[in-house]
Amino acid sequence: MGFIGIKAAKSDFNAVIAKTIRKYRDISISEIKAIVSEGNYLYECDYIDAQGIEVILSINSELNSNGISTVIYEHDQKTNVEFLNNLLESYAEIAAQVEAEMDAEALLEEGE
Repeated sequence: MGFIGIKAAKSDFNAVIAKTIRKYRDISISEIKAIVSEGNYLYECDYIDAQGIEVILSINSELNSNGISTVIYEHDQKTNVEFLNNLLESYAEIAAQVEAEMDAEALLEEGE
């Protein structure tokens, strides 16, 4: 299975990064500092984890609004916010379709 992740665009650590990441991950400031300085993922999730993707979008928004550039990755390739939003939209559409099919199936079973 693939993954989605976010990194700081530069390896410059600061308190804003630590404060933001600690909202979403229970790790120490020194661990966050190491992640940033080594260019590792601040946060990552499975490709099909809608909640994780929403966290990545939140981190991206918070850091960018504080002047910190980020890079989002999909399967180790750079991607963008639009791609993630489209991915979430497709997941929502699939969930709605599955629910509608289950409702239709339940109605058929009731009629038998």
